[in-house]
Amino acid sequence: MTTLGRRAALLVIPLLGLLVGCGAGDLLSGDPSGDEADGTPVVADQRLAAAIGDVEEFWQEEAGALGLDYEPVDPNRVLLRSELVDLGPADCSFDDGTDDLTAESVADNAYVISCDEGETVVLDDIGYIPDLRARYGEAGVAVLLAHEWGHVVQNQLELYEQSSILAEQQADCYSGAYIAWAESTGREPFDDPESLDDAILSTIETADELETEASDEEAHGNGFDRVRATQEGYDRGVEFCRSYDDQPPPVTQIGFAAGDTSGNLPFERADDELLDEVSAYFAGVAESAGGAGSAELAEVVELPDEAFLRDLYDVIGDNAIGAEYALAYGRAVQELVGDPTEGEGPALQRACLMGSWLHAAIEQGPDAPAGPLSPGDVDEAMLVYLVSPELEGRPGLVFELLASLRLGTVEGVDVCALGR
Repeated sequence: MTTLGRRAALLVIPLLGLLVGCGAGDLLSGDPSGDEADGTPVVADQRLAAAIGDVEEFWQEEAGALGLDYEPVDPNRVLLRSELVDLGPADCSFDDGTDDLTAESVADNAYVISCDEGETVVLDDIGYIPDLRARYGEAGVAVLLAHEWGHVVQNQLELYEQSSILAEQQADCYSGAYIAWAESTGREPFDDPESLDDAILSTIETADELETEASDEEAHGNGFDRVRATQEGYDRGVEFCRSYDDQPPPVTQIGFAAGDTSGNLPFERADDELLDEVSAYFAGVAESAGGAGSAELAEVVELPDEAFLRDLYDVIGDNAIGAEYALAYGRAVQELVGDPTEGEGPALQRACLMGSWLHAAIEQGPDAPAGPLSPGDVDEAMLVYLVSPELEGRPGLVFELLASLRLGTVEGVDVCALGR
């Protein structure tokens, strides 16, 4: 029997949300044994300190492309939850008063706030950062910091009127640009290709709760949109991210229909209806590509076993079933039309084909055989790559697979180049 792997099991842990306040803890610590003659706190967490230094160097190099004379964050204004616990709240002064920045305000969180004392980054080094490290290594921490420093740049550009979802996705885009820079300059952890997988998976995890509407005051975006923003930054750089203000990116996030609160069909119904929908869709794809019809497809396809699908359903959600069926039928269609099925190229094509099925379901809406997609369904399709055998021995492939899935979801089956 196929069972879920380590990464999928991590999904059982409650998912954390990034706020503009986005989440994190204490990075700097005044160590009484250290040398603080210059007034700069000693950094207790050297890995965290190095990651902050890299993000600061990135913006000192890249901010000019945005017309910004970047001002590095004062190390004394990087506030850690552990320090706030030990020393009490920090001041954040405004024209009309002073707010207290407390340890409670940053629990399982990280945020950026503009104070008279300077741009202030508040991070949870007690809960959030250790949790990110445990699941995604230093890549998860680096993505968090790059995202938060994206907010620092937005504040220095005085972009205070952005909607929440625009600000968050632009910060995601900036974090993607940072990942590309760190990779190109050999900075840890992005000198290891597997770090790209950890980075993009940590981005999915910080998606909004399913009931969140894109118009909500604290919306950050669903996993699909956050991955898109991160990968756009990675591919196109900070100037493209800045263009979000003039041309906001498309948002796919939706809320639940009236009376619907879970989005998940019962397992047996989801299994039956999604199998029917996916098989019918790919029979049409195979026929259009010069392959065969449904009978021939049924003879070739190797379907996942029920126990595996039940595990996916329990951990990820109902559309993980549809995604697994789409991958299985995508491979069968490749075989029928004479395309290769082994290797990275075919795996990327199958991701695109899975996306093309999602594209068709989105276009059909209520007329789709299994009903309209509900909040979280596209994210669930992405999350199947936590346990996909496509990844064995291929570090960094998750990043590329999700890019191909997004392409098929947005553009449809023609872009997957089936049978060519």
